[in-house]
Amino acid sequence: MVGIVIVSHSLRLAEGVAELATQMTQGKAALAVAAGVNDPENPIGTDAIAIMNAIEAVYHDDGVVVLMDLGSALLSTEMALELLDDEIRSRVFMSAAPLVEGTMAAVVAAAAGLNAQQVLQEAAAALEAKQDHLGLTPSSLPASDSATMEPSGESLQTEWRVANPHGLHARPAAAIVGSLAGLEADVWLERHGQRVNARSLNSIAKLSVKLGDVITFISAGPQAAEAVSAFNALAQNHFGEAHLLTETAKQPETTAEYLPDQQIAGAIKGIAVNGGIARGPAVIFTAVMPAIPERPYRGQANESQALTQAINQVQQHLKQQAQGVHGDIFNAHSLMLADPELLARAQSAIAQGETAPAAWMHTLQLLAQQYAQADSQYMREREADVWDITRQVMCQLTGCGPQRLALTQPCVLLAQDLMPSDVANLDKDQVIALCLSEGAKTSHSAILARAMGIPAVVKAQGCLEQVQNGQEVIVDGFSGLLWLAPDEATTHQLERRRIDWLEQCRIQQQAAMQPAITKDGLAVQVLANIGGPEDVSAALSAGAEGVGLFRTEFLFQAHETLPDEALQYQIYRDIAAAFDDKPLTIRSLDVGGDKPLAAFPMAQEENPFLGLRGVRLCLAHPELLLTQLRAVLRAHAEQPNIQLMIPMIATVEEFRAVKALLEQARLALRLPLEPKLALGIMVEVPAAVLNADALAREVDFFSIGTNDLTQYVMAADRGNSAVATLVNYHEPAVLKAIELTCQAGQSAGIPVSMCGEMAGDTAVTELLLQLGLSKLSASAAMLPALKAQVRESVVLQENI
Repeated sequence: MVGIVIVSHSLRLAEGVAELATQMTQGKAALAVAAGVNDPENPIGTDAIAIMNAIEAVYHDDGVVVLMDLGSALLSTEMALELLDDEIRSRVFMSAAPLVEGTMAAVVAAAAGLNAQQVLQEAAAALEAKQDHLGLTPSSLPASDSATMEPSGESLQTEWRVANPHGLHARPAAAIVGSLAGLEADVWLERHGQRVNARSLNSIAKLSVKLGDVITFISAGPQAAEAVSAFNALAQNHFGEAHLLTETAKQPETTAEYLPDQQIAGAIKGIAVNGGIARGPAVIFTAVMPAIPERPYRGQANESQALTQAINQVQQHLKQQAQGVHGDIFNAHSLMLADPELLARAQSAIAQGETAPAAWMHTLQLLAQQYAQADSQYMREREADVWDITRQVMCQLTGCGPQRLALTQPCVLLAQDLMPSDVANLDKDQVIALCLSEGAKTSHSAILARAMGIPAVVKAQGCLEQVQNGQEVIVDGFSGLLWLAPDEATTHQLERRRIDWLEQCRIQQQAAMQPAITKDGLAVQVLANIGGPEDVSAALSAGAEGVGLFRTEFLFQAHETLPDEALQYQIYRDIAAAFDDKPLTIRSLDVGGDKPLAAFPMAQEENPFLGLRGVRLCLAHPELLLTQLRAVLRAHAEQPNIQLMIPMIATVEEFRAVKALLEQARLALRLPLEPKLALGIMVEVPAAVLNADALAREVDFFSIGTNDLTQYVMAADRGNSAVATLVNYHEPAVLKAIELTCQAGQSAGIPVSMCGEMAGDTAVTELLLQLGLSKLSASAAMLPALKAQVRESVVLQENI
């Protein structure tokens, strides 16, 4: 694949171009940046050595194309070429194309597998679209949507009846946009004769596609067939929501929002969204939208730059939030902001003389109005999400910063509604209950309130008018009531229920900290699955006896560049220290298949689940694994409770290759042989099960990953609803694979654990223990119930 290098005087400019290019290709192009100079006081400039290093970083025999901004960037690049070997220099090509447009065209062409000359031609022609556009009269505005465009030439189309319970809302729409990124095709989506651009998140959402609607996907262009295939594959998975299809008949949307007409003396009736009873002083939160500042217009270039910078700053914050609980909500917001048509409308308003804040506010007001007028209640509720991203960008544009509540004591929070960003900024230790005058059961504020685990009520209309700051109130999250002035008997009853509920929570929490021992005396280690440092506190609070799975791919996916050895070492060491002497099982990088990595673009594969993923990718690119191995070894030297687990191992030879790299890293670090780092494997492919006896003689432990093991044993994609009935870990074949693995582990005297979804299913806990598992690892929220089930289990010796 042809490598692409961006050379610019400005690091910020180059990083922005690279980010846009990465989004366009989903990280599938080899891209490097050489921009600015290492001088904090005078950072603008170019560095020939940095350019040379960037070329070498993406070099491939297919060639490297370099795009530059201003004059001296050209001179520095020529100097860099003189520093390269003759063979490399002969395959490096400098492009005269404009930096931004040329880079976009070049990365798409490179990701599509075109040769260097074709990439150069695509880059050189990058201005043609803009030139055509500027042929319009100055008073002309770009179309608000490409939906009216007709395919120029032959087109392909396919139909699909939508079965998603809430239709094509933000997350399914985001999945469609993502699946089409990088494909060279014009794509549209049509419903009831209305056609929109299928690359536009908001345009898809505005179609108001509901459960049962038939949609038509239309594609034209060089990769029209691939686009149709990508859409069909995504549709078969119900746009990422196959797990929600628990029924096929449409339920009336108003049922869940039904509010009784009867009045309850002393209380305001709302909708219960999370159980529990809490009593405390009320704090009223009022969200404020920053006003459009009265200031002069600063020119199109300056206003456009201000808006782009503000959006980028919000995007960075959303990406961080997307790594946490319910990250898909913040990821959907990020995709809303990345909608090319949304930005085009705002930039068009700027071109007509509006300031950046005014252009953004007016553009988003129209979008919010379209959501508010949608046919679907679920889509109408997404209006709040539009206002959330509106406010966040306005805060950046005006410099007012996000609103934060300074809470000094536990309180009941009242608000009209809470945006996801508001919930993320709350001091969750001080908010004991939540009551909203608006909102809905399916609103993102309700979802996040449930994640906080506090009593919550929405649609308690009138609460803001009838409650004063500091007034003591009671929230009954079971009944959906906000009590303002209950009579004496009701007060006593609520207090008794509150005490009972708190006592139940206390007992469950206390029990969670106790060991899990079966009725016949078998001690079972119950561990937590985590994705990073942010999950440690919840795991410890839930009684985790260590970590059975640390998914390090989240660490890699959270960064635009590969995390270096120092960062990885610090994170591994700190998490291990937090668990004291309890084990921390680090899974080595597990990407590929359904887990792309933007910082390390991978070639497209016809069947990625059977391709270069997990350990296969790391052995093909040992530099990826060696950095991680060095970081793990350094952390283990200080925290001997660390152990390492390798994913997707199928053969003894693969494991020995990893051991050789580990020894290479140890020798380079000059670390002693003792204490020895325990090295185990994930058992998740049938070959590992059939080779289990041989593997057990080589490894220190097994950990069964039932998510992948089930789909591979049953030859059924777990994301494809058409074969969903086969993706079932209760199938005898899957249970037999687990049994064989446990038998091999017992024969070799090594422990066998499980870290897949099945490990947290209390319905099969006793069976798993009887099959021979000695450790179970699940998400923190499942651990108290899992431990309780272990204590109720009996492991009969003859069944082991």
